[in-house]
Amino acid sequence: MKKRRFIIALLISCILICCTAQAVTLRISVVDKQTDDALADASIYVDGDYVGRTASDGTYSYVHSGKRDLNLKVVRKGYRNWVDYVDYDEYRMEVEMVREDVTLTFELYDAATLKPVVGAVVRAEGADYSDSEVTGSSGSVKFPVKAGELYNVETRASGYYDLSKTVQMENSDRVVQYWLFSNDLLAIQVRDAETLAPLKGAEVYIDNARAGETDADGRLPLHLERAKRYSFRVTAPDYQPYQESRYLEVDNVLLTADLSKSAYQMSITAFDEATKPIEGAEIYLNGTLKGKTNPYGRFALSDIHAGTYEILVRASGYQDWSETRQISGQGEDIVAELGYDRASVTIRAQDPDLNPVAGAVVVIDGQVVGVTDGLGHLNTALVTNKAYAVTAACDGYRNISVNADIPLGTAEFTVPLVMEQDFNVWVLVAGVGVVAAILIGAVLVIRHRRAGQNKGKSRGRDSL
Repeated sequence: MKKRRFIIALLISCILICCTAQAVTLRISVVDKQTDDALADASIYVDGDYVGRTASDGTYSYVHSGKRDLNLKVVRKGYRNWVDYVDYDEYRMEVEMVREDVTLTFELYDAATLKPVVGAVVRAEGADYSDSEVTGSSGSVKFPVKAGELYNVETRASGYYDLSKTVQMENSDRVVQYWLFSNDLLAIQVRDAETLAPLKGAEVYIDNARAGETDADGRLPLHLERAKRYSFRVTAPDYQPYQESRYLEVDNVLLTADLSKSAYQMSITAFDEATKPIEGAEIYLNGTLKGKTNPYGRFALSDIHAGTYEILVRASGYQDWSETRQISGQGEDIVAELGYDRASVTIRAQDPDLNPVAGAVVVIDGQVVGVTDGLGHLNTALVTNKAYAVTAACDGYRNISVNADIPLGTAEFTVPLVMEQDFNVWVLVAGVGVVAAILIGAVLVIRHRRAGQNKGKSRGRDSL
């Protein structure tokens, strides 16, 4: 029994040894057919089944029985699939992958008008590839090229500068867009000479013919032939005209015209409320002192540039006068009427003994302004450089009126009012009458008593 088992084991071992001896290892190398570069990450399929991927060196080893031919398939992105049979006894296999065709599209546009460029000749060249096409109404052309390849592109169009570019294709279709610049395109930019800010709406003339006006960026595109001399003239409201004769070189693409603002005359005349000229009033423009008015209240400037100005007129004893003016197109003759300053005026009512008179009604120039307080005071604000009629009235006191002249520029002023007490005549008469009645009554009582005493004495004599 043991001998039989030994013989069976020996037969199985022989069979296994024979099978192992017949196993074949197929080394697969995947490369780019054009460059012969190793291709990593290529998927390997055997008889329709996925078996693995190539390593970084582009190789993959597959072990099989070696009894039959293999149906080998290699797949990689950007390349055409490779499919073929491999003999059962092959030990090495080099797979050359052909790059997949992709589409390279060019779109060309005019840099100034943004419209497609029609009739441009585009030539694309790469390794073992060269082709040219002409753009149609859409301004585009298409080339069937290889994925992953590098292509040089040359573009030529009548009236435009030539364009050269390099395009690297990936593993899919690609669309590239380019601007073509007209070879007679020239731009002029108009700026403020002082601030360099762009001037919108400036009119540009070429050889006395109007070419157009500048946009918000102060620019105007022009089409002028190079290697010629032109006369340029630029005008803008409130700016001095710009004039230049210039020869255009081939490489000139941008001209700059800086315009200086026009200067105008401006005068300021300062009057008070009585239309009297104010001498020595200070004149400020945008916060800067420019000078003072003469004896006629006038101040003049002859070099004011066009623009917006904050004008301030200031004089001692007067309220400030200010105004914002747009100086444009012509000179300005400005009249500034300055109001008098106001003084803090205290009306002080008291009796001859300097006691305050409270509750007195105060009238100034016919207008009631208030009533005095417990201290006999009333505070109000009055314009200086003026005389006022001040009247006060209070029960028990005689009315009083005074004239108060408040000098120009006075900050505080006091008007004293001394109010005398007022005695009522009828009250006095009534008082005298009462006293007289009392005196008369007293006399009558005394007389009556004396009469009684005299009667008593007479009766005594008669009884005797």
